Amino acid sequence: MDRWLGIDSKFYKYGTLLADLIILTILWIICSIPIITIGASTTALYYVTTRQLSNREGYVSKDFFKSFKQNFFEATAVTIIAGLLLAVIYINLRFFNPDTTINTIIYLIQYVILYEILIFVIYVFPVLSRFELKLGALIRTSIFMANRHLLTTITCAVLFIAMVMILKNWGILVILCAGVYAILTSLMFMKLFRRYVPDMDKDKPEDRV
Repeated sequence: MDRWLGIDSKFYKYGTLLADLIILTILWIICSIPIITIGASTTALYYVTTRQLSNREGYVSKDFFKSFKQNFFEATAVTIIAGLLLAVIYINLRFFNPDTTINTIIYLIQYVILYEILIFVIYVFPVLSRFELKLGALIRTSIFMANRHLLTTITCAVLFIAMVMILKNWGILVILCAGVYAILTSLMFMKLFRRYVPDMDKDKPEDRV
């Protein structure tokens, strides 16, 4: 019986992971309700899932709120910037009339900018959760990685669309969606991040407190 239900059993480990993902999703939803805090909430979500993949001990809620507080300014600034840019692009695409060649070119450029914003959003919060970067460096690093690692970018986008489709058919899974998406994409992000920082799985002194 201990083999199947003991603390070292796979059943216990997967059960614990499932419980953690539910808790994470609930925390993410609650902390994202003001909308403007969705960036800080998403960063905290990735902070926890990437730590779990590094086999670091910790408490889900404690680690979540630690990251939420530490990265609040940068994450919120990024959220506001991305939101404003998306609003401008939406207005341009909605009301711009590509009736001349130059206007058509400008119109198509809007789609290029939209693409860059969307792939930037995929990376910026995972990057912020793992690296201490100034706002400008954070933006540049995220854009670089998003364009440099297109396979990861596309896979994350496909997973996001798949999650949305699943939720449309099985709304009850909303209690798992954010956590599952974060842990799946964290597997890819951690593999990618280790190329740049091979020893990133080691705790910093302040993380051991």
